[in-house]
This record gives sequence, structure tokens and C-alpha cells, in this order.
Amino acid sequence: MPTTVVFINDGEVDYRSASISVFDYTVHCGIGLFESILAVDDRLIFLDEHLDRMELGMSRLGLRKLNYTRRRIAETLRRAVRRHPAKVKKVKLLLTHGYSFLWPGSRPGSKSIVIVMDHKLEFRIQSLLVSPMTVHASDPMRGNKTLNFMTEWLSQEKAISEGYDQGIIINQDGCIAETGSANLFMVKSGEVYTPSLESGGLPGTIRKEIIRLVRANNIACHEIALKPDELISADEVFTTSSFKVVWPVVRIKLDGIHTLRPGPISKAIFDRLKTNFFTGVYKDELQLTK
Repeated sequence: MPTTVVFINDGEVDYRSASISVFDYTVHCGIGLFESILAVDDRLIFLDEHLDRMELGMSRLGLRKLNYTRRRIAETLRRAVRRHPAKVKKVKLLLTHGYSFLWPGSRPGSKSIVIVMDHKLEFRIQSLLVSPMTVHASDPMRGNKTLNFMTEWLSQEKAISEGYDQGIIINQDGCIAETGSANLFMVKSGEVYTPSLESGGLPGTIRKEIIRLVRANNIACHEIALKPDELISADEVFTTSSFKVVWPVVRIKLDGIHTLRPGPISKAIFDRLKTNFFTGVYKDELQLTK
């Protein structure tokens, strides 16, 4: 069985020779969409939510000619996941643009690409700094998972170059939108806070589930405009994404370097979600420890 699985337009190809045309306008301008999906025991976690978000992005951005139909893409994702032997897998679905009249060349069509690789779920500590990259919350690109990922990539490269894991991306009002690859949460005095989507962040599938889970346990969860300096007084800070699930933050560079510890709420959320994903049985109860 292969350790890297690639499907292009519903057919499996050897990952070592997988390619798209140089005339695909995605190569030129980053036009297209993607989704990052966790799989456990061949179950694609929150598949419907991921496809809903991709379809919303196509509608919002007018990308009507991408190689996508929901039933066909869902079946290809399932086929690709079954081909990979690992228990836990990370899956990326990409939709390329195809040719443009500006550079028609060989006139390639839009491609649907599925990549599957092995993955580990870990409650891994991380560090953050404020990115020099800023976004405007009203930008129509915000809230969509587009292949034009330069802002997020440059944010993460800056963080790594300074010995940190991720950059906190700020919007036009100085509020947190998200990090370069995740949503962000803060815990203070037993209540949970996360930047509102109006701040310019992505409507993450794990973010949505965590908000639901926290509220189901009678813990207040506030979606607000959140400033970076508010993180300094937090009891816990953590980031969330499909592949990270929950990663606690232990160091933040703002005006100075501030340290934190992983806390009981982030650990309880991680444990509950991991158990739900591994068993396929979804329960809400959080086991909080002091």
C-alpha cells in the first residue's frame, strides 16, 4: 500500500509523477480553492462541513467552472482515504482553475486533486508572534480557503525565522483575525473567547465544533473583537485546525515575550475531540481536571 496517495480528476496517479499544466491559471495567480480534512479509520471528519465551505467559497468568488460536483468529489475522497494504510491521515482537496484566455496555451481544464498522507494527533505546545502581515476584514477573499495563500504563508515564514511556530494575523482595526494556519481561542476566568468571524478569520470546522462543545458544557463562549494584548492576561491560549485539532500556546511575543501554560480546558477539548474522532461516537462531556 502506498504511503502517499494522489488522485487527479478521480483517477489515482503515482505521487512522484503527479503534475498539472503550466497553463493552469492556478500556477500563475493562485486562483482556486482547497480544504484540509482529517481522516481516522477511513472516516473523513466533518466532510459535509468542509464541502459546504468549499461550495460557499465557489459561490462567493464566482468560481463556477471548477472541476467539482459534490457526490463525485466525496466519493473520490473516500476512495483515496481507503487506499492509504495509516489509521490517522491528513487529506488535502484542491480545485485548480484551468486555463485563462490571457494564457490559453494548451487550454487545460480545471483539476480536482486529492492528496492523502499519514498524520499524528498530538497535544503539542507552540509559540506565537504578531505577524507584520495585516488583512482587511471586508476583503472578499477573507473567510474562504483560496489557493492564494501568500499572506498566511509569509506570516508563518516570519514566525519560523524568529523561532516561533505561527504568526498572529491582525486586521485593519488591530484585532486578531486568525493565525497563519489556525483559529485562535483564549480562556480567562473559566470563560472562552475567540475572534468573531467579522474580524476576518476563517470559519473553521474545528472552531465551530469547539464553540458548540464548550457551550454544551455550560461554559460561556464569546465571539468578540479580540486584541493581541488581551492574550497576556489569559489563563490559556490555544489554536485549532483540522490537522492540529487543539494546540496550546506557551509563548507569545508582543511588546515583550510572555509565557503561558497548557490548561485544563484546552486539554479537555483535545481529549474529547480525539476520542470522538477515534471511536466515531460523538459525545459532549468534557473531563476537566485542575
